[in-house]
Parts: sequence; structure tokens; C-alpha cells
Amino acid sequence: MIKNNNKVWAVGDIHGCYQELMALYEQLLVGGLNPEKHIVVFIGDYMDRGSESKKVIDQLIKWHKHYPHWIFLYGNHEDIFRNWIENGQKYEESQRWSCFLYNGGVETLKSYKIQEAVKSLIPKEHLNFLFNETKLFYETDKYIFVHGGLLPNVSIKDTKYSLKKKENKETITNAMLWARDDFIDDEYDWGKKVIFGHTPASKSRWGKFGDPILMKNKIGLDGAICPPACKNLIAVELPEERFYIQQHL
Repeated sequence: MIKNNNKVWAVGDIHGCYQELMALYEQLLVGGLNPEKHIVVFIGDYMDRGSESKKVIDQLIKWHKHYPHWIFLYGNHEDIFRNWIENGQKYEESQRWSCFLYNGGVETLKSYKIQEAVKSLIPKEHLNFLFNETKLFYETDKYIFVHGGLLPNVSIKDTKYSLKKKENKETITNAMLWARDDFIDDEYDWGKKVIFGHTPASKSRWGKFGDPILMKNKIGLDGAICPPACKNLIAVELPEERFYIQQHL
């Protein structure tokens, strides 16, 4: 955990959009990011749907090596990918939302220039980074960062205790990776503002599509950058809560 006066920058879902990632990073540098001193938190969902997942992950690994104090969260798309790698999951209509190939995995495989039958050619360094070097959540004394969300009416203290004791771990992990409406609509005070991704604002709820979700107890950073929406990649500078938005190129 870092102190109040340390600056943190958080980056929303990238989804294989490498050009936009690098353009946004240039914005952050111009905005005052000092990569040696400041913490950058990537909110998860680095792959799928966009055409350059491999390049995105290559870049994240470079940053991870150069800036070991930076934080990389584990998203639901990384989890879908892991399930596919480990279990060889096939597409089933009843489970389409948890199927790697259905959820943009085809574009990910194309970025590695491989077919499903030779998935063993995906670099082990990439698998290690995605599955072993990422975190479910990260917190400072003012903010907690998570990909999907938190359980309504469950404190951060109780959440961490349950994860440590492996009580209701599956339910909590599922919320951290997949939470949507119930979490976003909830007005519960977790004691820290929640910075999350996973769910973009919709045209009828939470704000303008492609913009950050701004609420008293949470900030959403999924700007729907990936195809077919092709909107924005979003970052926020904390504690100023200053936003940086990179449009799809």
C-alpha cells in the first residue's frame, strides 16, 4: 500500500489495441507521468477483439521488467484465455460468454500467427505474465483497483479475509472479474473509491458510451476501445481524478 501523496495512474481495458495504448502512454508522459516514481495500474483485459494482443502483451512485459512497482490486474478475458489453455474449452452456446474463441479469441490467435491446434506455440513468458504476474486487486489508502467490481455490502476488509481463508473465494473472485450492473448501481461505501474496468457506460445508463463512469463511490475506465465499438482507451490520474482519453485509431 502506498501513501496518500503518491501519484497513481490507472489504465482501462486495452483489448489488443496496441497503437492506442502507445498513444495514450504518450499522453500520460506529457501529462506528468514519471514511470520511475509513479505507479501505473493496468485494469485487466489486455487481449481479444483487437488485432494486436501479442504486441500489447509484449509491451506490458517490457514495462513490468523496467518498472516492477507497476501493477497489472487479472481480467475476465485473461481468465477465459487461461481456461481455454488449460482445459481446451470448445464453443457451446449455453456458455458463450465464458468461451475464449467466442469473445475475441480468434483475433488474439491471429496476432500470434497461430491456429487453435498449435496453441502450445504461445510464448511461455506471455502465459507466465498473464497467469502468475497479475493480481486480482490492488489498493492504496484512498482507492481500490479491480477489473470487474466488488460484492455489494461486503467491506474490503471482509473481502480480503474471505480470500485469505478461502471462504466464498469463488463468489468473490467471480465478482472481481465479472461484476456489472448490481455492482455499478450499488451506492455502498467501501471506504475507498473503486476504480474498475470491464463494463463501459451505456447510452442509457451511467453516462455517455465511451466515456468514464463517474460515481461518488466508483470510477469506470472501460471506454469500449475494441472493435466493433471502436471508441476510447481511458486512463485516470489519481488523486486528481484527471482523465486522459485516446480515441480508436
